[in-house]
Amino acid sequence: MRYLHDLNVQISQNRRSVSVSKQLDRDLCNQHFDTFETFWGRPGHGARGDNINKLKLDNLLYGASEST
Repeated sequence: MRYLHDLNVQISQNRRSVSVSKQLDRDLCNQHFDTFETFWGRPGHGARGDNINKLKLDNLLYGASEST
């Protein structure tokens, strides 16, 4: 009986661990999408809207553009 009890405890601990791991993965995924949306300024794919964010990205990657 003790063996059966130990197995049940291990099973419940394993299930709890998997559940916590999945929740952490979902939280990290949501955080990634929130960060991605704020950095690029648009919620989905496609290049619609103003080009301000594209200019900001160009400045980050290649430096400030020189205006003459």
